[in-house]
Amino acid sequence: MNRQPSSAATNSPLASLTRTGLEKLFHSWVGASGRRYICSVYSVGEPPAFDCRRAVIAAVRRKASGAVLLFTFQPGLNEERDDFRLWTQRARASGATEWHVHLLAETPEERAFVLRDLAPERRLAA
Repeated sequence: MNRQPSSAATNSPLASLTRTGLEKLFHSWVGASGRRYICSVYSVGEPPAFDCRRAVIAAVRRKASGAVLLFTFQPGLNEERDDFRLWTQRARASGATEWHVHLLAETPEERAFVLRDLAPERRLAA
């Protein structure tokens, strides 16, 4: 299926998980380029239980009307911002309720592309 690039990323649960009890744990995002990214969903109150230095993480505010992407980051790019507690403080101050963690970008270049494709200024609707 060809996806057309759009000016805003979109978010939705994985259709294959509908009515399994897992639909709130995994979501996909389609970036401005039209590429699809599968993400694990965590509460902002709980840091992911794995090494996130190879991940792209989005801070998301979930609302009844959809989701808003507040910012994205990659832990480990900047030592002074490596502390996940600082990212959590920033997320809470921004009103984030969820981390959306993308682990399938294998190289630093791929992760940099995902960060640009899911640019923080993009607003999302579910």
